[in-house]
Amino acid sequence: MKKWYQERYFSRRDWLLENMNRLEISPTQGLILLLIDYYQEGRQVVTMENLAMQCHLDLEEIDAAIDDLVKMDYLVISTKNRKVYFDISGVFEDRPKLEVSRDLFEVFEEEFGRPLSQKEMIAISQWQQSYDSKTIIKALREAVIQEKLSTSYIDRILENWSRNGKV
Repeated sequence: MKKWYQERYFSRRDWLLENMNRLEISPTQGLILLLIDYYQEGRQVVTMENLAMQCHLDLEEIDAAIDDLVKMDYLVISTKNRKVYFDISGVFEDRPKLEVSRDLFEVFEEEFGRPLSQKEMIAISQWQQSYDSKTIIKALREAVIQEKLSTSYIDRILENWSRNGKV
């Protein structure tokens, strides 16, 4: 059975362009995903050199962007019969709404100077549903400046910003 993003009537590239912000990917990462999809639709071979040439970037920059996409689970690279395959279906897969990137938890643990409690992890997960990661980290930095490292204080900061239209 085909998944929704594999249906013939669905434009994966349009969807990618419309959702780049939500996916929190850079323009370079977005272009790489678009090119991989384009090459695969035309049954062309995807190579690092082709991507570098089309993006007008050097191989190191392409490699770094691809590495980031793999870490975000948006891209899977595999080999079979001495051929390299790029799979971007991870971009389209539904993720649980409470899933938060490990990096956000790590930032909080680093600032708090200890592992997070389950209650704190739930609070961060809930913020992720309403605010982008940058806003949450900005609120964390504000709490650090005020020397009030608690999720309830950060929650009040976020609510205040939301009420005042700063988010």
